[in-house]
Amino acid sequence: MKDLSPKQQDAFLNSTARINVFEGAVRSGKSFVSLLRWIDFCANGPRGALIICGRTDKTIKRNIIQPLQQLVGNAVVYKQGKGEVQLYNRTMYVVGANDDRAEAKIRGSEFAGALVDEATLIPENFFKMLLSRLSIPGACLFASTNPDSPYHWFKRDFIDRAKELDLKNFKFCITDNPSLSKKYIKDLSSEYQGLWYKRYIEGKWVLADGAVYDFFDENMHVIPNPQSPAEYYIIGIDYGTTNPCTFALIGYNSGAYPNMWLEKEYYYDSKIELRQKSDFDYVRDLVQFMDGYYVKNIYVDPSAASFKQELVRNGIGGVVDGDNDVLKGIRFVSLLMTNGTFKVCSNCENCIKEFSTYLWDSKASDRGVDKPIKQNDHCLDGIRYALTTAFFERSGPRMTEEHADLLEQMYRR
Repeated sequence: MKDLSPKQQDAFLNSTARINVFEGAVRSGKSFVSLLRWIDFCANGPRGALIICGRTDKTIKRNIIQPLQQLVGNAVVYKQGKGEVQLYNRTMYVVGANDDRAEAKIRGSEFAGALVDEATLIPENFFKMLLSRLSIPGACLFASTNPDSPYHWFKRDFIDRAKELDLKNFKFCITDNPSLSKKYIKDLSSEYQGLWYKRYIEGKWVLADGAVYDFFDENMHVIPNPQSPAEYYIIGIDYGTTNPCTFALIGYNSGAYPNMWLEKEYYYDSKIELRQKSDFDYVRDLVQFMDGYYVKNIYVDPSAASFKQELVRNGIGGVVDGDNDVLKGIRFVSLLMTNGTFKVCSNCENCIKEFSTYLWDSKASDRGVDKPIKQNDHCLDGIRYALTTAFFERSGPRMTEEHADLLEQMYRR
């Protein structure tokens, strides 16, 4: 315990309520101490089945199961086909909850404990059903989360009502993680701006308001030409018939700065041109658009079924459904732009215009929902599909070696 920060020690020793929330900035040590507390609870908590919840099985594996395996080694046995984890002769059921239908997965169950990853991304009805399933005496829930809207149901109905409920809330800032150097904290802080800086660095529950990319600055984010040759290109496509159809050609060079850039765009708006194009017309335009470039993959709006079929019929390879998790994509593109990894060439005029005019939906924000207005987003959607699908997993969260060493020392059995 001596290697933990005072805030982590407090959270570990006093997270004894029915509901225990670890919230705050990214890399602040909250997820680490929640895992530490979960391991202790598995060893010493009431007997009975346990449950691990997150948005998807994939995120649970990345954020919880793999770190647990790094920390306690062979004591953790993940039976992926059965959706179970074994630890200290305890069975933990793994349940992804990415929509309201997930609530049916736990009806009729009874649990002695629950670990929830990224609680604000869990559907409200699932979370409330989960609480009703924690009926074994002494059952506890441990939830970690980054801040979201101040009107989000998790803050409104639980964190803000801590005094009324059997709930303890432990708030972390980035300096509460003893494994981080001052330089790393400075570098990480500089990688976020606007809404994401307030939530992920300052740990504040703030509204999404105004421009989505409110930090966008042509002097900083726009370059006259590519700064280096590309190793390869990817293309992001936002398909539209009555709405604009856009192609985004993005170059990549692992040894350059920036190492990703929007080199050219295609933008066709049938309302302005007074003529709709067919799927075949767009395929023909795409072939011309990428002529002369080594295109590795083409990431397409996943709802564009007929267009994808037309691409296949015409022998276009490397077609991949784009990741359409809007908020994840916006956060990732924001991060790449803020740290200088991704730039936009000055000839991409429609894209540059959209970066300044893509807005949050203020009515949705008042309901606690982060949702952009579906306007001025066509180029940006194509960019988001390509960058997020191609590169997000390469930069996904990982537990530091310092954390792994510390937990292994404390909990190797």
